[in-house]
Amino acid sequence: MNLTQFPAINIRVGLPLSGPDGGSGGIDGAWNGKLQNLGGGGFAGSVGSVHAPVIAGYVGSSTDTGHGETWCAANSNHVGVNTPGSNPFTTQCGLGGGAFVLDQSTPPKLIKSQVKDFITDSILAQTLWAMKLSKLYYAAPIKRNYWNGCSTGGRQGFEMAQRYGDLFDGFLVGAPAMNWNRFQTAELWPAVVVNNILGDAGLPAAKSNAANAAALAACDAADGVVDGLISEPRRCAYNAAQRLCVVNPGDPNCLTPAEADAINKIWDGPRNQRGQRLWGGITRGTSFGTLLFPNPFPVGPGKDPFPFILTWQANWVHENPFFDWKTIRLTDFGAEFQLGSRKFAETASTDDPDLGKVRRSGAKIIHYHGLSDPLIVPFGSFNYVSRVFDRYGVPETQEFMRSFFFPGNGHCGGGGSGVPLINGGDLFNTLVNWVEKGVEPDHVVARTANSARSRKVCKYPDETVYIGFGSTDDEASFRCEVRRHEPKDLAAESQTAKLQHEAP
Repeated sequence: MNLTQFPAINIRVGLPLSGPDGGSGGIDGAWNGKLQNLGGGGFAGSVGSVHAPVIAGYVGSSTDTGHGETWCAANSNHVGVNTPGSNPFTTQCGLGGGAFVLDQSTPPKLIKSQVKDFITDSILAQTLWAMKLSKLYYAAPIKRNYWNGCSTGGRQGFEMAQRYGDLFDGFLVGAPAMNWNRFQTAELWPAVVVNNILGDAGLPAAKSNAANAAALAACDAADGVVDGLISEPRRCAYNAAQRLCVVNPGDPNCLTPAEADAINKIWDGPRNQRGQRLWGGITRGTSFGTLLFPNPFPVGPGKDPFPFILTWQANWVHENPFFDWKTIRLTDFGAEFQLGSRKFAETASTDDPDLGKVRRSGAKIIHYHGLSDPLIVPFGSFNYVSRVFDRYGVPETQEFMRSFFFPGNGHCGGGGSGVPLINGGDLFNTLVNWVEKGVEPDHVVARTANSARSRKVCKYPDETVYIGFGSTDDEASFRCEVRRHEPKDLAAESQTAKLQHEAP
């Protein structure tokens, strides 16, 4: 069933057939009595499929978050660099789909209602309509209500948990694009670094890949097992200067001092002119090829921002589709970072560690992130979890929220050969078992695509430790070393300067 809530929030609700309509196998026809509200991706702009949850017996729901191609063509600003056809990442909703927040005036202005619909109102409407239609169609109470999303869908899950946590029984939240007002500007940093240090030559992918491979080799054994994975990238301090050409003569992918400096700055993450940390960088061992976009695409050297990041800075922060990101100097980055941080702190941050509604209602959250995520660096998740721990304490937090960080995994899953992978279906089933059967997940198991290797992934801050015997390709050869407190070095690495109301 498709419906539109004024002014332009499009919603899809899928209803398994009831008994009178020929459904079978559930508590009412094909319905299992539960809801599964699905999150979106990127800047959304289209309603996602709800086929998978419906086939599994759930009422499924999705939303376009309040804008689509037709709406954007009629109402939003998508001119200049956002003209359809000028970029493979351009639509009628602008570059990367992110210009829907600007009106057609000259100069364009922010449509505040569109921000509100995108961040909160559309996903609340999605949830409420799924609940209303379920009660109407089945004439029966809802047994359980779940959220399931990754990336933007992960941000949406935390948004609902923070604001409306008592509407749900469980949340599966992956690679969350929360800290919406900060992480996107922060991820402009790699391109700004390269532009300021290396200029138009950019950073060849072969060189950044070689540096990341060297970092992986240097830090692989830190957890006691050589397996092609960095279990805790915050403890990897490999310096790209070890790949300087004077040290590695004849290596075609050795680095100049300027290239090594750029790579180290990208790994470190953005800082202001006083040297204070603003955000985390790309984790060592992770490809730069997403946030340091190739120009010309898709085979040129890395030197441009990812289009989703550029559209944020141009349309949301500067309200100018023609904003030239190359004007940003490294010494100005603190001020640039704070523009969006302050502008959207009250409307779009999704970073409140107060999860009291979830805690009081008895709902549960399973949160996960790949440690080699090249798009939404895991720093935002580390930072948020640390702040929740500060509020409630580690044992108390784990009564209702458990976080799992997957070594070697990319954005919402996937990874190189031999990497035990995130399985969203397994994680959702783990959430359901926790909510409905009280089975507390101290660890989950990741497996390679061919199941040749498996690995325990312990709830954070517990650490996965090899027991000293048995195959290192078998999760049974590992145990979880329990931590009742977050280690001080990791907590320190997850902090930022308290700059929200300070000068840049």
